Amino acid sequence: MEPDAEVTARVVHNQVLPTEEKSGGMYQVWMLAISLSILQIGFGLVTPIFPYYISALGMAGIELGVLAASFAIARIILAGPLGGLSDRVGRKPVLIAALFGFAVANIIYAYAYDVIVMISARALEGAVSAGFFPAANALVADVTTIRNRGTAMGYLNTGNMVGFIIGPALGGFLAQFLGIRMPFILAALATLITMGLVYVLVQEPAKKSIIESFPKLPIRLVISRARKCYGILGMAMFANMFAMGILEVAFMLDAVINIGVQPYEIGIFFGIIGITMMIGSVVFGKLSDIRGRKWLIVIGALVGAFSLIMFIFSRNVVDLLVSGVVLSIGMSMRGPAIQALIADVTDPASYGTIMGVFGAVSNSAYAVSPLIGGKIFDDTGSAALSLLIAGGVSVVGGMAAVFLPGDASAESCKIEPNNEPQQIS
Repeated sequence: MEPDAEVTARVVHNQVLPTEEKSGGMYQVWMLAISLSILQIGFGLVTPIFPYYISALGMAGIELGVLAASFAIARIILAGPLGGLSDRVGRKPVLIAALFGFAVANIIYAYAYDVIVMISARALEGAVSAGFFPAANALVADVTTIRNRGTAMGYLNTGNMVGFIIGPALGGFLAQFLGIRMPFILAALATLITMGLVYVLVQEPAKKSIIESFPKLPIRLVISRARKCYGILGMAMFANMFAMGILEVAFMLDAVINIGVQPYEIGIFFGIIGITMMIGSVVFGKLSDIRGRKWLIVIGALVGAFSLIMFIFSRNVVDLLVSGVVLSIGMSMRGPAIQALIADVTDPASYGTIMGVFGAVSNSAYAVSPLIGGKIFDDTGSAALSLLIAGGVSVVGGMAAVFLPGDASAESCKIEPNNEPQQIS
């Protein structure tokens, strides 16, 4: 990039663009949240089923770990490129294509009879979802400002949690009474409905002509502008998703085999977590706009670590529910704050690409932790060691966030002035 273009793009980044002030911005967030809630019903339907499906096909814990990891690996590889694609062709086309691919993946699941087909379907699911979530987060960043971005990310997480509540509970009951394949078919139908809603209700963000007048900053340069903050936020996001990967594999196997939890009880467990996160995401998202992002990330990580220790000592469904509520409080404290701060310090023209990069970071944790959890469970017959490791990772993520500069605002995250390219007078 020529120096003049680079400097001009930096100046654009520091301006409040007129399109970001439109009152319709939050309306678009609500529409996207509604669509996301329906998509997440499709995701959530199958969550309680995988341990039983794996058992029915004669697979072990490590194979369940590979199944979960294949999803994450596909997202690691494709999240950045597909996030960048949404910067070039628009958010809406990427969202619609991702939803269609997710529906196809669930149809494959419904008729899978061996591990290779299951893993292939899971990888396809990861590939198409790698486009959806960076594009959705980037769309929210497009239509909000630093003054309401935490609130908007909270609303988006709330839509996510609505589906998270309904999906696992419904999936558990369907698997209990209709068999383990029917939820996959219903997930495909729910996804196709979501695709229609996105097409009708979600509008492509208005083009910011002031940005389009200048060349886009290279991703290397975008990251260099807030290198320290991006690094710390990457650690915090990795820690958050690492815990979820452990829970979904090692602990779910532990709950089914050692505690004797039934499918509908797993559904209730995830439903309670979802309700808590739905409320917490709105409350803590707003709080991050008012009081700042940094300490919510730190405290949320420590609360999450404490909840993982609670899971180690859980011996019945009530214990699991209490531990799950504590976990969801910690996640809803740090989740919207991390997402909002990423957008705060990113050049608007690079939202999709950066969201994709952080999606890859998040899913790298989800690729590693299921494999670790599945292997440890096969070796020890317990999730205790896996949960202890996950708690330690969460503490590291929280301690790293302590070193976010100042109040972790967009201004304080920038590189020092003497390292900025010289501006044209």
